[in-house]
Amino acid sequence: MPLPPSSRLGAADELSGSLGAAPDHAVEVAPDSGPEAMNPRDLVARAPRVTTILLIGKLAAGDRETLCRVRNISETGMMAEVHGSFTVNEAVEVTLKAGDTLAGTVRWNRAGRIGVAFDEKVDVPELLAHAAMRSGAEGIARGPRFTADCPVALLVVGYRHPARLVDISQGGARVTVASAMPRDQLLGIAIPGLGEHEAAVRWVGEEACGLVFLEPLAFAELGPWLLDMRARFGKQEDGS
Repeated sequence: MPLPPSSRLGAADELSGSLGAAPDHAVEVAPDSGPEAMNPRDLVARAPRVTTILLIGKLAAGDRETLCRVRNISETGMMAEVHGSFTVNEAVEVTLKAGDTLAGTVRWNRAGRIGVAFDEKVDVPELLAHAAMRSGAEGIARGPRFTADCPVALLVVGYRHPARLVDISQGGARVTVASAMPRDQLLGIAIPGLGEHEAAVRWVGEEACGLVFLEPLAFAELGPWLLDMRARFGKQEDGS
C-alpha cells in the first residue's frame, strides 16, 4: 500500500545525504506540543521545491557556536538538527563549508531540531553547487572549524607530549606543541571531554602542527563538546 504523502516526506528526511524534492507548496510541519509549539493558524505554505539534504554547518547564536546538520532547505528557510537550546525568535547564523552564510530567525524548536526562517531568500541550486565543491573562496573547502584553547596531550610511541588545542573540526585539529612533530607522524591525541583519537600530522609550522583524524569525530560527539566551555576553553569552576 503506498505511503501517504506525509509519511513519504518523513522517510526521505531520514536518508542521510539524499537529495530529493518535496511536493510544491508542502506545509511546514511545526512542533505539536510544548511551550514552543506553533498555533496551527501560524502555519504557512512552505516555499516551492523544498530539498531534503544533509549538510554540516557551523551554527552561531550570540556567543555560542556549535555544529548543526541541515536536513531540508528552501529559498525561505531550513530545518536543522542541533545540540543545545535555541529559543523561538532567536537570531542565528549558519556557515557552510564553502563559506556560504545563512542568517535567519528560529521559528520553532523541538526534540533537537529547529526551524529557521531566512532573513533573505536563498538560491538553493547555487548553494548546493557550492556545497559540492572541493574548494571555496579561501582555498580548499573544509568542514566547519571551531576555536578552542585547552590542554591536550599528543601520544607518540609511549611518550606523552603536552600540547594546546587551537582549533578543531570533525576531520582534524590544530595544536601548538614544543616538541618537533614530523609530517605524517601517526599519533594519538587526548582531548579533555573527547577522549583519545588516532591522528596523523599533515603540516608542521613553528611550534604548531595540523592533525587529521583517522576516524572523523561523530556529529553527536563533537556538537555537545563545543557547547561545554569548561572543556573547550579549559575553564575552571570559577570561570578562570
